[in-house]
Amino acid sequence: MDMKKIQILLFMLMFSHIGFAFSETIPNETPSKISDDANGISEDRNPLIIAHRGGAADGPENTIPTIESSIQRGAHIIWITVQLSKDSIPVLYRPSDLAALTELTKPTKVSSMKAKHLATLDAGYEFYKGKASDNDNLYKIPTLKDVLVKFPHTEFFIDLKSPDADAKKYIESVADVIEQTDSVDRTRIYSTSEAYTDAVNKYSSLNVFKSRAETRDILFGNKLSNQCKAPDDQPGWHAFELTRNVEVVEHFMLGEGRTKTTFKWSKKDLSCFDAANNTIVLIGVNNLEDYQYAKSLGVYAVMVDSPKAAQCYGNETQKLSICE
Repeated sequence: MDMKKIQILLFMLMFSHIGFAFSETIPNETPSKISDDANGISEDRNPLIIAHRGGAADGPENTIPTIESSIQRGAHIIWITVQLSKDSIPVLYRPSDLAALTELTKPTKVSSMKAKHLATLDAGYEFYKGKASDNDNLYKIPTLKDVLVKFPHTEFFIDLKSPDADAKKYIESVADVIEQTDSVDRTRIYSTSEAYTDAVNKYSSLNVFKSRAETRDILFGNKLSNQCKAPDDQPGWHAFELTRNVEVVEHFMLGEGRTKTTFKWSKKDLSCFDAANNTIVLIGVNNLEDYQYAKSLGVYAVMVDSPKAAQCYGNETQKLSICE
C-alpha cells in the first residue's frame, strides 16, 4: 500500500500586585543579558533553570512573591504569562478566566477589567484552596512593568497568552513596557500563537522565540525523513516539550491509519538544531531523571514548575539537607 504523506497532529499544550516605584537586587539576583549566541554548550554543564510561571508548583503563579522565592532558590530565568487588561496594560495572568485562580465566582476575562482593579484581586486564592492567601494578602496580579522594575537584573521569558487581544495592539503594549524599562537585553517573547510571534518579529529590537510551527517542522521532519532541515541562515531560540504525546496520521489511497506515540528528544534531534547554531529550551523537566537526560543532551536551559525541587537536580546540590 503506497503512503502518500504523513501528518503530525499535536495535542496543543494547555499550555498585579501594586507597582513598586523602586528597584532592588534580591539575594541571588545577578545582572543578566540574553545572548543570541548561547551555543558551545558542553554536556558536563548544568542546564539553566527556568521557573515556569514564576514557579507555579511552589507558590501562586505569576506573582511577585513567588518570583522572588524562585530567584532566591537559584532560578536563572523566570517564565511569565502576560495578558492585556481593559486599559491595554500588560499584566501577569495565565487562564482566560479570572475565576480560575482568584476569588471571583463568575467567569470574567482579564480584558474586561482595568489593571488597577485586577491588582486588587487575590491571585493566590485557588493555590491556597479558597482560603485567604495570607494575612497581608501579598499575592496580587502584577503588571509587567511592576515585575521588570522590581527585578532589574533578572532574565524573563514572556509568554503571550491573551485569547482576545488584537495582535498589533498587544505587541505594541508589551514592547512599550520592555523598552521603557530598558529590558530589551533581558527579555525574550514566546507564544503558541503565530499571529503574536509574527507581530513581534516586526520589532527588530525585541528578542523572540521561533514559532512552535517552525520548531515542530524541523523536529518531526528530522525524525520522520531522517533529514535535518534547520536553516543555517536563520538560527534562533526554540522552546518545546522534552516529551510529547503525538498522533501520527498516515493517509493512504483507501483510508488512513492513526498511531498514538510519545515523542522524546534525542541527541540526533538536538544535533540537527545545533548544526544551525540554534538554542534549545526544553519544557516540562520536572524530575531528576528528566533533568539528567536533558543535561546529557547538552541543552541550554530547562523549564521547571518547582525551582525548590530543582535545587536538588545538580550533582553538586543533591546532598543539600532539603534534598534528603
